[in-house]
Amino acid sequence: MRVISLPCPHCQSPVRAAKSRTMSSMMKEITYQCQNVECGHTFVATLEVSRTVSMSAMPNPEVRIPISARAFLAAKSQMTLDLATV
Repeated sequence: MRVISLPCPHCQSPVRAAKSRTMSSMMKEITYQCQNVECGHTFVATLEVSRTVSMSAMPNPEVRIPISARAFLAAKSQMTLDLATV
């Protein structure tokens, strides 16, 4: 699994995720610590679900995620294909 990270905004050194806190089913806050001891910056970043690029086969009706234009067109095309084979 690939770990999502970003460089320190001040010195561009690698950072380490020190902790995370779930804010909702769609967002987490992650506390990062710069690994450059001369910098020592600690900051909070957010990880948020922003849009759907491939539709779920098990959608949760309580979850509302914007659909990308490409995913919308693919779903619309699939619905047309499904109706044509009935």
